Amino acid sequence: MKKRRVNPLPIYVILCLHLPLKEGNRLTPLLTITRYLLILIPAVASMFLESYMSNGAYVFVILLFLWIAELRRIVFSKSAWMLLLEIGFSGWLSYHYDGILFILFYSTLLSYIPSMNQGTRFSFLGIQIIVLNLSLHNQSGNDYVIANLIFLATSMLLLHMQRINQNKDDVELLYDQLRRQHYELDEARSQLMDYARQVENIAQIEERNRISRDIHDELGHKLIRLKMMMEASLRIIPTQPSKGMEMLASVRDQLTEGMEMLRSTVRRLKPDEDSLQTYSLDRLIEDLTQENGISIEVALEGMPYVLYPSLSFILYRNAQEAITNAIRHGSATRVNIQLTYEPKQITMRITNNGKTPQAPYVKGIGMKGMEERSKLIGGHLFVTIEDHYAITTVLPTFRHHDTD
Repeated sequence: MKKRRVNPLPIYVILCLHLPLKEGNRLTPLLTITRYLLILIPAVASMFLESYMSNGAYVFVILLFLWIAELRRIVFSKSAWMLLLEIGFSGWLSYHYDGILFILFYSTLLSYIPSMNQGTRFSFLGIQIIVLNLSLHNQSGNDYVIANLIFLATSMLLLHMQRINQNKDDVELLYDQLRRQHYELDEARSQLMDYARQVENIAQIEERNRISRDIHDELGHKLIRLKMMMEASLRIIPTQPSKGMEMLASVRDQLTEGMEMLRSTVRRLKPDEDSLQTYSLDRLIEDLTQENGISIEVALEGMPYVLYPSLSFILYRNAQEAITNAIRHGSATRVNIQLTYEPKQITMRITNNGKTPQAPYVKGIGMKGMEERSKLIGGHLFVTIEDHYAITTVLPTFRHHDTD
């Protein structure tokens, strides 16, 4: 037979290696087409490169090889024996028919590297490279080197692409887990807020019930007793003036005690002024104005209403951080705070006349803390850099109905 020099792997095959190797447990359509082209092209080319005694027999064995490849693709995709049969048959074809039939080995590479585990894959790579070298008995030394280099390069590219695909699958799996945990965290946060509101409502109801019992048990009974004493004194004053006046004096003293008891109850109902002022924006503005000598103006929109302590705390801390940053980093001398009361949310927008941050804008620890506090109860924090540097805090108010 006439000897031909080994041709390099077509550039088309190398390009295909940069595409996804498999879909599920099967090769991608493009890679499957490439696999069969690596059988048909060298088979047809070898008929023109070599002079065979019987082209009919040659065509028959090529069709038989195609049949084995198709059986492996459809029926025996995980059969190691069928893979060994294909490797051995490709070696026999390359050994007996020469030409460029050694390219059949590269077709077989595409069929098992994407789907096999690492240990088995390297075992078959070793078997295949041995059979490849045995089949190149009539080739020159350079042809041996070229064929082996192509085989190794193809194997390495396929293994590299397989590793990339595996990493991609792992990343997608981790992303799905992270997204599921994010949803679970949002649900848990929502349940926690509902629970906190229920606890606060229950605490308020219990406190009201306790005060109601105190008024009923102490003040109520005392008033009933005083009413009876006054009626008795009115009856005896005409006949026993001195005793009637004593009873009226006793009623007066007990009424004084009842008034003190009522004042004490009202004081318990009213929150402590210090606790009310701890996270008050008015107190914050007063303190910062005195300490730093800046002008702070507050504008209200909508009808103000009482906020939950947790909301007041977040607004206080975010305003404190925003104003402090404006003074420290922006050298601001004037700060504007706009509070917008809406039925289901409250918005606080803080702007200043200081220097705006230079691009690229990077959030510091304080800004991240403001963002985390807002998100903790389902709110949002927005930063805009236009004419002025503005920080906007939007918080849900968890009100059950609109307040006129």
